[in-house]
Amino acid sequence: MGRKLIGLLFGIVAIVIGIVILVSHFNAQKTQTGEVVATIIRVDSEVETDTDGFDTRWYYPVVEYRVSGERYETRVPNVSSTDSTEYKENDNISLQFNPEKHTEVSQKGNNGSLIGGIIFIVLGFLVIVGTIFSKF
Repeated sequence: MGRKLIGLLFGIVAIVIGIVILVSHFNAQKTQTGEVVATIIRVDSEVETDTDGFDTRWYYPVVEYRVSGERYETRVPNVSSTDSTEYKENDNISLQFNPEKHTEVSQKGNNGSLIGGIIFIVLGFLVIVGTIFSKF
């Protein structure tokens, strides 16, 4: 019974995480109704080491944009790449922003969180179904 309980809990947690990600995505879609073109002013990078000891270098665009005459600078949330040539200084990127809080931005058309949320939910359901029908 212990393995089934762990499997069920894992599946439920994955579904809850997926739902939280989807709610966050749809809330951003509702609140970030403004659009602006930002300029990449630099590309930051960080090395991430996985549990097997392998390093991956991630590249993050840092952008500058103006709304109502005010200048803003930020690293765009949930936008990164392992390809060092994907983001270049002085390139433009389309953002959507919250008109009431201009620092809340996301890349226009980026559905990564939508896809991620769906993946977590599907994974959770598969784990639950697999756990229920397993012969443990």
